[in-house]
Amino acid sequence: MASVIPETKPFIRAAVQATPSLARLDEGGVSLVARMQRLVYRPFKASVEGGAVKGLEGGPFLIVLDGLDECDDKEPVQELIDDLLLFFEDNPSIPLRVFITSRVEQHIQSHLDVAGVRLDNLVDQCSDSDISTFLETLFDNERRRHPVIRAYIRQHGKWPTVSDKEKLVKHIGGSFIFASTLFKYIMGLTASDGSGSASPTTPMDRLPLTLEMNPGLDELYAQTLARSEHLPHFLTITSTIALLQKPLPTSGIAELLGINTYEVVNVLVNLQAIIQVPGTDDIPVTLCHTSLRDFLTTQSRSRRYFAQPRHHVQLFSRCLEYELELLKQTPGVLIPLGERSPALVYALEYSGQHLTQAEGLLDQSDWDHSIQLCRQMLELLPLTPGPGLDRINEVTGIMATIPWMMNFAILAPNLRKEEDGWYARYHPKITNAAEVVERKRPLDVELVHTLQHDRFVRFLTTLLLILMIC
Repeated sequence: MASVIPETKPFIRAAVQATPSLARLDEGGVSLVARMQRLVYRPFKASVEGGAVKGLEGGPFLIVLDGLDECDDKEPVQELIDDLLLFFEDNPSIPLRVFITSRVEQHIQSHLDVAGVRLDNLVDQCSDSDISTFLETLFDNERRRHPVIRAYIRQHGKWPTVSDKEKLVKHIGGSFIFASTLFKYIMGLTASDGSGSASPTTPMDRLPLTLEMNPGLDELYAQTLARSEHLPHFLTITSTIALLQKPLPTSGIAELLGINTYEVVNVLVNLQAIIQVPGTDDIPVTLCHTSLRDFLTTQSRSRRYFAQPRHHVQLFSRCLEYELELLKQTPGVLIPLGERSPALVYALEYSGQHLTQAEGLLDQSDWDHSIQLCRQMLELLPLTPGPGLDRINEVTGIMATIPWMMNFAILAPNLRKEEDGWYARYHPKITNAAEVVERKRPLDVELVHTLQHDRFVRFLTTLLLILMIC
């Protein structure tokens, strides 16, 4: 600051002469807040109040605090932020700006999430095109000066190829740090692993191997996850985020799991260095880097944080249970598409995928529970024509049940028993609904019959055909 704004020099000198410990590299009994006040804020303010400042002709002076999260002691960091905000509150027009970079840590974000502070997520600002441009610049420099690469290009043409670069960009997942690490590996700029084993000798040999590399963030992931592992529902929440087919907001995760939203937030608030947790309930929770999912689903890497494949069974059951809970609230009425919560949309669309992923992992009690849930749902669904209802609306309503009914079809072998009283009671109801559908639009009935002679499965197949036709 003194070199850019010479007017501050006498004020800084006076402060150090009055308190020599300000100039010591160690704290010297002087807090970080006191140092900022005496060496930065007061000298800058005094210079501005003294008249025109040459260093400010182009605009406000910018101070960058980089990597604030790397400070080990949280309390001094919080005090620094609070004092900084107080300074700007007392001096709203002062031509000074502070740019802070940090991973999203709760003790930092909670103090910065106030009026007058603009919060931005750099992950949102980084696109694959940015990573591609970054890599192209690095590769271009190497193509000009690396003799092996030049010789390869003369014989084989462009390197890396467009396809290889696209795969590399996708693997990097928007992380400049990961991009830099992989590029150094490709160019052979990293140290040997010391194993003595043969390693690829050229950048062309090393490039394909980078697509199998993880970004080396396992230690960070484990350290961060440890912050919340003592909290209720920790492993259920992290496993759910890892195995979801589509991201859900915090409220959607809570609804799907049958817990409170604040319990989800309580777990995730300490994990913001690796998981993006939006400030509102309508934006999905996402991973800061795709490698976190690989970490959580690889037992040898994540160990006690491993997202067990059997968690798919729990997610499948919770999808059915959640749908049943909503049906019980409004028996015989299907919730319109526009009024469905993210959790309900997810349950209807992806429950079957979780069942597929859980193949071979369901025991008899899981099957019995799922069948019972499906039976209860069928009892509550409006599958028969009602007085005064438009036929098209009836068909649309029936089609809306397809996602979970397909789950029902998978379970059907356990249900198709003529002596089963439940089956006998609802068989006419299902047949009636199927006839309504077949009258609405001609179908390839012969195809339906070849798929399965059982009328129950024919009904489900008919609905699926309608969905394909529509």
